[in-house]
Amino acid sequence: MEYISSAERNLGITQEPWGLALNELDQAGQTGRDVTALRTRLAETAPTDDEALLSVYEQTLALESSAEWATRYREPEGREAIVTTLDAEKPAAPPRDVSDQLLGGWVGRIIGNVMGKPFEIGTTREGIRAYLQGIDSYPLRGYVPFADGADRSQLGQWGFEGVTEGRIDGAIRDDDLDYTVFALGLVETYGVDYSTRDVAFEWLSRFPAYQVFTAERCAYQNLVREVPLDEAGEFHNPFREWIGALIRADLFGFIYPGRPRRAALATVNDAYLSHRANGVYGEMWSAALISSAFSAATPLESVRISLEHIPPRSRLAEEVSAVIADFERGLCHDAALDAVFARHPGMSWVHTINNAGALTAAILWGGGDFATTAGFAVIAGLDTDSIGATAGAWAGVFGGARAIPASLVDPLHDRYDSGVFGVGSVSISVLAERTLALVSQLN
Repeated sequence: MEYISSAERNLGITQEPWGLALNELDQAGQTGRDVTALRTRLAETAPTDDEALLSVYEQTLALESSAEWATRYREPEGREAIVTTLDAEKPAAPPRDVSDQLLGGWVGRIIGNVMGKPFEIGTTREGIRAYLQGIDSYPLRGYVPFADGADRSQLGQWGFEGVTEGRIDGAIRDDDLDYTVFALGLVETYGVDYSTRDVAFEWLSRFPAYQVFTAERCAYQNLVREVPLDEAGEFHNPFREWIGALIRADLFGFIYPGRPRRAALATVNDAYLSHRANGVYGEMWSAALISSAFSAATPLESVRISLEHIPPRSRLAEEVSAVIADFERGLCHDAALDAVFARHPGMSWVHTINNAGALTAAILWGGGDFATTAGFAVIAGLDTDSIGATAGAWAGVFGGARAIPASLVDPLHDRYDSGVFGVGSVSISVLAERTLALVSQLN
C-alpha cells in the first residue's frame, strides 16, 4: 500500500533519506551554515542511494553557524531561555466584546481555511492571480469561484468539491482546523498547565498518522518508534521551523483575550513536541497576535504588540518588522509580497518565516476588513489554507462575528466535520461557547 502521496514525495516533504537530506540542507543554509559542498554532493547522489543520502544528512547536522550569523541572531530554545529575551509584560487591555469576538475567531478561521483550500499544493502566487483575474475575482474577497466543467488543473491538490463557491455545505475536515478543535479539548482536559507529554498522548489517541504532515508527522513517527520525548521534535525532523506549530496557536489566543504574553507562553509545551526555534516562536507569535486582536485599536497596533512576545533577535521578528517597515513607507500589497519572496528565495512554501511575512502583510493591508484580510493571505500563494485560516481568525476576532459577511457565514451551516477522534460533526457556535467557558475560568 502507498502511504506517502506522490505530491509529498515530489515536493521532498517526507522523512525518507532524500527528503531528510534535501530539507536539512535548506535548514542549515537558513541558519548560517556553509552548505555549498554538501549541496554539490547531494546533486551528485541518486535519490535511491539511502546510505549516501543519510551521510549527507548527518554531515549537515554537524555544520556550525558562521560567527556573523551567530552575532546577528539570538534564537534560544526552551521557555525559560526565551523569556529572558523578552521585555516586561505590559498591562493587559480588555476585549471589546469577547463573546462576539470568540465566535468571530472560530467562524473566521474556518472561512479563511475554506477560502484557501482550493489553492493548497500545486499552485503559485502567479497562477492564483492569473486564475482569479480570468474570472474577474482578483483580489479574492470570498470563496473561490469554480465553474462546472472548468479545468481542474487550475486549482491545487484538493480541487473544488466542498470548498468552492456554491459547493460548500458545512466545513469539511482539515488539519488546520482539527488542531484548533484538538487544542480546545486539550485545555479542557488538562488545563493551561498541560505538558508536552499530554500533547503527545493525545496526538497518538486522536489523530491518524497520515492526517498530520511534515514536522508533525516526523514527531508522531518518532513517538511511535519510542524516540525520547525531548528528542521527538528534532530527530530526523528537518521541518522543525516550518509552519505546523503556527497553525496550532489560535485556541491559546482565544482563551487569553487581550493578554498576549499569557497566550504566547501557553503555546510553548505544544510547539516543543514538533518544532524548534522559529517554529516555536511562530506559535507564540500567532497566539499573541490573535490575543491582541481582541483589544488593539488598529491592525498595526496588533502586529506591533505581537512582536513583544517573541525573541527580538529572531529571524521571525526580523521578518515581521520588515513587513511593518514596508507598510509604513507606503508600499502596495503586491510590492510588499514581492519583498517577502525576495528576502527568502528558495524557502519552502510551508516555512514559518515567509508565511508569517505574508500573513503580516494580509493583516496590515487588509485594514481590519474581514474579506480583504483573508483574501490577501490566500493570494500570497504560500500555505494558502493555513495562513488564510489564521488571517480569518485574526480578522474575525478584530471585527467580531457581526462584521463577517453573511455570504461567507451562511454556507457553513454552523457545522464543522472534524477528523479529531471522538469529535465528529460539531457546531461551530458550540466550540465558541466552550471557549468562552474557558475564558471565564482563566481571566
